[in-house]
Amino acid sequence: MFQLCQQWKQQMTIKSTKSASRGFPPATTNSSTSLSWFAATTLLGAFLVFQVQPVISKCVLPWFGGTPAVWTTCMLFFQVLLFVGYLYAHLLRTLFRPLIQGCIHISLLGIAAIALPIEPSDAWKPLGTESPTMHLLWMLCVHVGLPYFVLSSTGPLVQAWLSYRDNSDRVYRLYTLSNAGSLAALLSYPFLVDPLLSVSNQSLVWSLMFCLFALVQGVVAVGLFRIPVPKDNSEPTCSPLRNSHRVAASGWKVKWSWLALPTLASTMLLVVTNHICQNVAVIPFLWILPLSLYLLSFIICFDSPLWYKPKWTASATLVAICFIPLVNILPGRMQLITEVSSYIVMLLGVCMLCHGEVARLKPDSSKLTQYYMLVSGGGAVGGFTVAIICPLVLQTNFELPLSLAVVSGMAFVIFFACRSWNSPDYDWSVAHRLRYAALTVIAAPLIAMAFASHDELIASERNFFGVLQVLKDERGMRLIHGSTIHGMQLNGPLDAEPTTYYGKQSGVGLVLLANQRKNRNLNIGVVGLGCGVLATYGRTTDHMHMIEINPAVITIANTHFSFLRDSNAKITTLVGDGRLVLERMEKEEFDVLVLDAFSSDAIPAHLLTREAFHLYKKRLGKDGVLAVHLSNNHLNLVPLVHRLSQDAKLGSRVIRSLGDRQRGTHAATWAVIMRPDHPLWKEAELEQAIPPEKMELETAPLWTDQRHNLVSVLKLW
Repeated sequence: MFQLCQQWKQQMTIKSTKSASRGFPPATTNSSTSLSWFAATTLLGAFLVFQVQPVISKCVLPWFGGTPAVWTTCMLFFQVLLFVGYLYAHLLRTLFRPLIQGCIHISLLGIAAIALPIEPSDAWKPLGTESPTMHLLWMLCVHVGLPYFVLSSTGPLVQAWLSYRDNSDRVYRLYTLSNAGSLAALLSYPFLVDPLLSVSNQSLVWSLMFCLFALVQGVVAVGLFRIPVPKDNSEPTCSPLRNSHRVAASGWKVKWSWLALPTLASTMLLVVTNHICQNVAVIPFLWILPLSLYLLSFIICFDSPLWYKPKWTASATLVAICFIPLVNILPGRMQLITEVSSYIVMLLGVCMLCHGEVARLKPDSSKLTQYYMLVSGGGAVGGFTVAIICPLVLQTNFELPLSLAVVSGMAFVIFFACRSWNSPDYDWSVAHRLRYAALTVIAAPLIAMAFASHDELIASERNFFGVLQVLKDERGMRLIHGSTIHGMQLNGPLDAEPTTYYGKQSGVGLVLLANQRKNRNLNIGVVGLGCGVLATYGRTTDHMHMIEINPAVITIANTHFSFLRDSNAKITTLVGDGRLVLERMEKEEFDVLVLDAFSSDAIPAHLLTREAFHLYKKRLGKDGVLAVHLSNNHLNLVPLVHRLSQDAKLGSRVIRSLGDRQRGTHAATWAVIMRPDHPLWKEAELEQAIPPEKMELETAPLWTDQRHNLVSVLKLW
């Protein structure tokens, strides 16, 4: 990045000596120092723009159940505000002379600094009755809206101000510098910021850096006071000879490309990120990896036209897409690496194609702010489509195969239309002759999805928390969330039997049966309803509190499954995040508290922190037992739970049970946690429970609300 900055500064210093002959003010004697302020403003502003996204997302992620939709909604907010910032930059340059531009922007910088810090207070914690999307968007608007708005205008605004000094194509190199700063922000977060700083300190450091940015950009804005108004009041233009092809290519078709191509790239970014997080885990690294590649495509494409080779890029994209349906035939853990790699390569290829074409069609600097406004508008449209329109219109994750279909067709057309392997030289008549083959390529992902499952779809619900499906086969009905089964009810005489991870030989089954033999009345808390399988254990003297963050789960459990209505126990359903609901249940003492929020791959990490375990301990009665479901495809949570139990001065053991297809049960891993001297440890049911090993406790992470990183428990093999 340093070399890139030095090269840009040298080129700009040479070019600035030619500015006066075209009506610009000549460069100052200390030109190199002056240009350094432009570079510093661009780098620091871009760094803060993309550093704030993982920081604020991690602040609010626990309040919304750790769902991938939190990241998608945050991305929507930032993309829309980025467009608003670019629109502000365009209007500021178009409507006001340099002196007024400087005054307006300096005022905004001061007001934005007063709005700090950005971390929301506990008063913003949701109650469970509000719309999660609107509540999250409003919270972001209040806490980070104004600072981010000012930051988002930095790129086009600084380039526009620099065009008063040099309005050649070299101004666009500053855009490459901006994306390099953004990439540095994203890559530093999971490996430097997140491991070293608590959530509150991340917010504090970011706020202090914003104040520094306000001072640096303020210096650049003050420099506008010395720029005289051109005598003819006309906007400067580039050399007609050098940029005639750009001027001729600024019609509505080209402007439509400036909007449409970034829309496709942004849509694919969010669709792929959402899919990866849903099937792996909602961790900063898996948010940041796709976004980093998205930015990398900007850096490569805008640095030099020589880097953009569409034929090679299109071929790599098509190969990656072909690998995606082959994932299921690979061995278990190889599936994760292959699937993530295929989607990542495909995403990078799509972004390179979209942004490469956008860079190829960039206008001269007189249309710079309009160009960036439309490019950012495309990003906002993509974010709005994935975060708002798709959940409202689609009942399944149909946007994934639909997006794959579109990009497959685009890559196919570009591959055959491009006549050279080393440059974007197109013959679109070839693509026209292959139009029917392109339609076949587009239809392939949609046909593959249609034949992916032979089970009957009974119901499908989609909201902020994802897609829920009720599937039926010859054995019974299953509740599916993403790729995870959240319970099953068998047909016939076994319809009241506990299934999946909750069989009578599972850890939770053994704990409930052992407690029921000793206690006539049980007060049971369950975090995570599923389809209500645990209700089968309820007796007439028991009271079960079912806590569920997703209202659609409660509706489906009552409508399509009979566990809740057939249970003998008194059932109370509570809507909201499990930890927030338990915090409000100050008068409850549970004999058994069940945490069943971790079988899905997108786990809520805030339920596995030191503060959370101390809350669970407070909510347990004198002889209370905590049962935690730890079955997970990609995360090894057992050492973490042992360490948290030890920290809370509680004993912990793990029970692993095998599945029984005839009874509809699956292999399951449960942790049983209670006082070290609890009499239940001596019961025969818990003889198979495995205590923690000394090495396991010594190497296990200890998460807190301020410091937790899912990478530390990720199963790589």
